[in-house]
Amino acid sequence: MDNLFADLDTSTDHIISFPDTLFSRNNVCEIHLSDFSFQNKDHPVFLIKDLFEEAVSNEFYDYHIIATDASKSRSFTSIAGISNLQSFVYRIHPINSIFTAEALAICQALDELSVTDKNLLLLTDSYSVLQALKCLTIKSPKVIHRLAGKIFVRKNFNQKICLVWTPGHSLIHWNEKADLLAKTVTESHPFIEWIASEDIISHFQTISLQKTNHSFQNSKYQESIGDIPTMLTLTPWLKNRREDIIIARLLTRMIITPALLHRFGLHNNPRCQICNRDNNIEHIILFCSKYSNHRSILCAKLNFDLQLCPSLKAFFQNAVSDKRHLRILLQSLKSFDIY
Repeated sequence: MDNLFADLDTSTDHIISFPDTLFSRNNVCEIHLSDFSFQNKDHPVFLIKDLFEEAVSNEFYDYHIIATDASKSRSFTSIAGISNLQSFVYRIHPINSIFTAEALAICQALDELSVTDKNLLLLTDSYSVLQALKCLTIKSPKVIHRLAGKIFVRKNFNQKICLVWTPGHSLIHWNEKADLLAKTVTESHPFIEWIASEDIISHFQTISLQKTNHSFQNSKYQESIGDIPTMLTLTPWLKNRREDIIIARLLTRMIITPALLHRFGLHNNPRCQICNRDNNIEHIILFCSKYSNHRSILCAKLNFDLQLCPSLKAFFQNAVSDKRHLRILLQSLKSFDIY
């Protein structure tokens, strides 16, 4: 684990964890996702701008306004916040997702831009962050728990705290200022080392998948199986773990057959008693006369002509090309005494 975190240029000390304060989320703050007329992206941008200014003057005239935003590019991941009094821009660890960055921007704004004894109005164009905060549970992302904890602590210093979703790129000057600020980040801006555990896991899952795909491209299976969807793609089409195992064994030719059992010394005869050929998966599905009727029915359902392309590689590429074909294959395997 130390080596993994060293590769990320971070440490376990900077992983976002649950806050120390346990609290009830009820009545801690107000979250507005669709309560105002300006929160409708179907409106023209000039109308959204006017409706926003009207809502602020009517509903939040005595609030201290703070706007936050985040940006993610090839070079930097950054967070920014701005109020009438001051602003901030920080670089954060590039592995953090834009969701994490948007939440961290609000956390940082509560720390740096809040004023005491006034109502706070926090504006963000991240609907997903506010939605996650509004639906807070024990399973919520750690950064959302961190944000909720900061709001709870800040509640002791302010009368009211309101978080309002504002449509992005709608000429709302607060949004535009925060967005521009986040995009002006450079190497010289200070760096905050907080990093979300969920983003670390996602990062290593991506790397693991890339390594797996690279290994497959350089393996003996590439030649025999060809380019097929990954198991991560196929898994949503499968109903249970059993089907997952069956497909994986089929594609790697490790499904249990007399030829495979003989290979490991678990069967006396690797040959088909009817055809006198190696009784492997290729023979069973494509050639064995015992299953000729079932094979014809299966190929008709898959719209696959064995006469034109009599190879297991071509057969599998067709059979797992989409969900319908895959379900047909799984339902037909029982007829071949495989399932």
